[in-house]
Amino acid sequence: MLSRIRDVLPWLAVVVLAGWGFWWSGHRRNPPAVDGRTEITWYVPITPLRDLYEADVAEFERRNPGITVRVIWVPGSEYNTKLKILAAAGLLPDLFFNGDVWMSYLRPFTRDITDLVLRDAEEIQLDDYFPEIRAAMQLNGRYVIVTEYMNLALLYFNRRLFAEAGVPEPTAAWTWDDYVQAGQALTQPGTLLNPGVWGSSRVEGWWGEWLIYVRQSGGDIFTADGRRCLLDSPAAINGLRFYLEKSTRYGISAPAGFEPINGFVNERVAMIVGGHVNYWLNYNQKAELDWDVQLLPQGPVTRKGGELAMAGYSVSTTSPHPEEAWALAKFLTRPEAIARIVARGSLSVRRSVAAAQMRDAQPEDRPQNLPAAYRQFQYGQPIPRHSHYIEIMLTIVQPEVDRMLLGEFGPEEAGRRAAAAVNAFLATFDPSAP
Repeated sequence: MLSRIRDVLPWLAVVVLAGWGFWWSGHRRNPPAVDGRTEITWYVPITPLRDLYEADVAEFERRNPGITVRVIWVPGSEYNTKLKILAAAGLLPDLFFNGDVWMSYLRPFTRDITDLVLRDAEEIQLDDYFPEIRAAMQLNGRYVIVTEYMNLALLYFNRRLFAEAGVPEPTAAWTWDDYVQAGQALTQPGTLLNPGVWGSSRVEGWWGEWLIYVRQSGGDIFTADGRRCLLDSPAAINGLRFYLEKSTRYGISAPAGFEPINGFVNERVAMIVGGHVNYWLNYNQKAELDWDVQLLPQGPVTRKGGELAMAGYSVSTTSPHPEEAWALAKFLTRPEAIARIVARGSLSVRRSVAAAQMRDAQPEDRPQNLPAAYRQFQYGQPIPRHSHYIEIMLTIVQPEVDRMLLGEFGPEEAGRRAAAAVNAFLATFDPSAP
């Protein structure tokens, strides 16, 4: 009986969500104008920045008395499911949150805003965006998103642990070898009274770390046209091997499945490769955590390969009010709004805000090494813009990488199995693919 209930639950969830979408449709699409005002809908995941967004909406409506904004708050875990249900029902919101991981996936619902961006380039201070961010705002040379926020892979390190171990702090000249040597010197075996310290964390169950090593080895996931998986290449296998051998050979990371929970915050690990600027606020809630950042260590082929991801806002293809939605997107991404987000603990997508952030930094601020963080921009790479990227990585590739970590087979077999499965999947969409 329980197994039957479990089988039914996913379908029941879809029915409930679809019902929610159709219920919302009766309350949303083309509502009557109130006092001559146009109503637009903004669909956004629930976030710790909600208070900032609500204040921005109030100020936007004050400055634009002819527009009313209805904000649709959605739990992050349900965001894309509900958005696709609304799309199927023909009820897309006017403006929605979008980002690197989802840009290709959500492309069918995303309006090409190139004409609007170029028309208003001076107003939105387009040149104020870092060039790497401007490039990331485009798909096939066309603007589809205006950016508010970004993430950048960095090397994070605990300054206290480095000092106590007598290990020099990471420099911009570090290579993989330097990283391993420092990690070995920082690793302290645990005891009953002291849980010990690992030289570095290892992020499992996600591509955020191992993809860095694959790319820095000269490999990649797909060919340039996205029609074939390259994880069976010698370069990609070398990256997977380094990811595995952090624990099995070098002993700087915990064995598979034994990564300390919140290891960096709890000072159980001394370094992180990759990481996320979303966590800065969490790190800084622990006053005694003395941490900083540095460029990612140089790989055997290149320093490039760390994630450069961004998120912002897209106008939907079916919005009856694209100009009003665009006006809201511009307002949400103006320098003043970006500065308030950065003040909560983040990096800036705008050069002017980044310059002010570095100029006004205080000795007690963390991280201190903001210049290195912004220098890392030139070495960052967006997630592959492939419409099936998420399904491929989470349901095909990652399970093979996880099995490699558990010792079921080595990196050569993991790369071969992943590439073969991905290529078989891609062939179902394009039988002529090599």
